[in-house]
Amino acid sequence: MDETTNTDRAARGAAVVAAFLAAAAKAGVTLTPGDRAELGRAAVAAYAPISLDPSEALSWVLADLYHHADGTQAPYALLGAALAELSATVNVVPALGALGDDGRPGILACTVAAVLAYGDEQAVCVHEVTDRAYDHWADEVEEERFMRVRAERFAN
Repeated sequence: MDETTNTDRAARGAAVVAAFLAAAAKAGVTLTPGDRAELGRAAVAAYAPISLDPSEALSWVLADLYHHADGTQAPYALLGAALAELSATVNVVPALGALGDDGRPGILACTVAAVLAYGDEQAVCVHEVTDRAYDHWADEVEEERFMRVRAERFAN
């Protein structure tokens, strides 16, 4: 991927969430696995076009969702909530949206769940995608921290 800041990555994650919310607003009260995958497809479609294999592409999408969720939920907590959401059949997004900021963690989990459902429909290995996404996120966070400490050290 191109050299961008974690703030840029978080903005891309926010665009994925916005596309998910737009699609979820049009979804029915109940969600089949196919419905959830369609919400994920809509969310992933908002991501900048990339020419990677589907597994790698979804890894970058999830990593940017982790950046967007930073300070709200840690990646593993977000993933755990998303995996629980995958088995739900009720579209809880309207209720979560009504909660305002209190609903944000749930909306993030629903977005990740939809992306994972889409990946499953595309026959990608979800474990590979989530492992790669975490590695991308952790490497980017550490690189930004290192560069900040380095700049502080040279400023003194």
